[in-house]
Amino acid sequence: MAWQIKKQDIPLLAIGAKLIGCGGGGNLLTIQNLLLSMMKEEDTITVKTLVDLEDEWVVGTGMMGSTVFYNERIPSGEEESQALQLYENNAQQKAEAVISVEIGGVNGLAPILTAFLNNLPVVDGDYMGRAFPEISMTTFHLNQNSISPLVLLAEETRSIIQRVEDIQLVSEIAKDFMMKNGGNVHFAGFGAKASKVKASMIPGSLHLIFRLGKALTKETRGSEKMEEMMAVFENSLYGKPIPIISGVVSEVSRWFESESLIGKFAVDGQSSFSNKRVEIEFRNEFISIKEKNYICTTPDLILVLDAEKLSPYNVSEIQRGLSVFILAVPAPNILRTKEMLEYVGPQNFNLAVSYQPLQGEHHDEAWN
Repeated sequence: MAWQIKKQDIPLLAIGAKLIGCGGGGNLLTIQNLLLSMMKEEDTITVKTLVDLEDEWVVGTGMMGSTVFYNERIPSGEEESQALQLYENNAQQKAEAVISVEIGGVNGLAPILTAFLNNLPVVDGDYMGRAFPEISMTTFHLNQNSISPLVLLAEETRSIIQRVEDIQLVSEIAKDFMMKNGGNVHFAGFGAKASKVKASMIPGSLHLIFRLGKALTKETRGSEKMEEMMAVFENSLYGKPIPIISGVVSEVSRWFESESLIGKFAVDGQSSFSNKRVEIEFRNEFISIKEKNYICTTPDLILVLDAEKLSPYNVSEIQRGLSVFILAVPAPNILRTKEMLEYVGPQNFNLAVSYQPLQGEHHDEAWN
């Protein structure tokens, strides 16, 4: 059943989107503040769930590239609307709803901004179920849906990718345009009838980040927050979160390579984890956890939280001496299918290992 987003809900959605971004997706402060500055207390944005969608033409909107540049060149908020208008003119199709392509990070909120500015409903779902670094890493194209026309809007220019069906080629063209135009662009595309959207999306992910945000902002003890957060995941398309370690970050190594923030950090366990040490690798997002062997890899979610407040950390925020708590969450089943693993499995992130599902609550099994 449809529900409403109010101004007071924006900070909750932002925290939930940061959490499910798995360390990636960028800093949400700018887009959060944009929404808060534009919305009045009485304003609402309609959210359509899977059962509410009928015949609408649904368009994906958001931004692509470095959120550092996004935050440095403060957007007006109108960029997504301009990209949407260009899409409508090119596709000769009026958008009747918008959807997040990537629910983790900034792109979890970008369609909400577009929806508000254009008096459109936003769909409760997305095409990644978390944050991933490439536009080819979506569930949308698995059903032979074309993401073009794809409108890319930079500060001083624009590009429209059309009649290109190869998802990897679209990704390469888009990335080339982005890098030639400041490393950050706004986009509109992934247009389809609601019937195709319903068959392609991960439903309920917008409501999920809202419920996660509520759980993490409650004025209650950390243990109660943890219980509620775990219950939220269990009552969703995601699996039961598995505690990995509680401890202190002892080593951090990171560098930029091919416009990606790459590296790893080690956590030495404390208390009941005192005999444990794990290494977490990242490539814009947290992509693996390794003890002696790998115990978790993408597409399963790796959440790195402040040990006391349970607030989520991004990749760029990890520093030596931080006390952290790390959870692994089984991804929605569609991300773990053979077809999707070709796009989002560990080998796409230069990990020399095949994907294996998370192995039980205590990780008694692992793989080399």
